[in-house]
Amino acid sequence: MIKISRASVVQFLKYNVGGLMYFVGAWSIITFGAPKIGLWWANLIGNAVGITLNYVVQRYWTFANVGNKNSIFNWRFVVLTLVNLVISYYILRGLGSVGVALWFAQFISAGFFTGWNWVWYKYWVFAEKPINKKR
Repeated sequence: MIKISRASVVQFLKYNVGGLMYFVGAWSIITFGAPKIGLWWANLIGNAVGITLNYVVQRYWTFANVGNKNSIFNWRFVVLTLVNLVISYYILRGLGSVGVALWFAQFISAGFFTGWNWVWYKYWVFAEKPINKKR
């Protein structure tokens, strides 16, 4: 039986607050913006807003105890985000091509990214760095 610590549960709940902020911001802009400016631009702008909100929550709250405290930039976050933008676009486009409404396709996409990003954030993007101990 796998034992999950209280700290891990709390961290996962904090992670989901950032994810919810991302989703609400992006969902609103994509859903209401796509008919006016097209899916590509609405997706880009919506995700830019969501990414910013999510990064602030993840960097300074969820995973605040790790990483370089003196730097706001995280290249791993940038790499994963760029990959995610492409995946997100194709998920939405693919689901739309089979008749799934855009507003609902975003919920499906969010379900995928909840698990996908948790693993990448926890074990790569904001992974705890080993402390170098002097001998």
